[in-house]
Amino acid sequence: MMFRRSLALLSAEPAMAGTALMQMAVEKQLAFSQGAAAAGLALARGASPDAVMSAALRPARQRVRRNVRGKGLA
Repeated sequence: MMFRRSLALLSAEPAMAGTALMQMAVEKQLAFSQGAAAAGLALARGASPDAVMSAALRPARQRVRRNVRGKGLA
């Protein structure tokens, strides 16, 4: 649902599409790198595999939650 809404908004404002798409890509790269770092730290501390995976996914989940609230979808 969120993807369809974003696509519709980008179609309505084609001049802003490049900037918006770049922001979306950077946001995903940032969440990925933060998750990788958090997973590495958890692994170095000797955390369980579940805790390592949870640490890896936390930044992406937080970003999605923030986006959903910010776009009024929650």
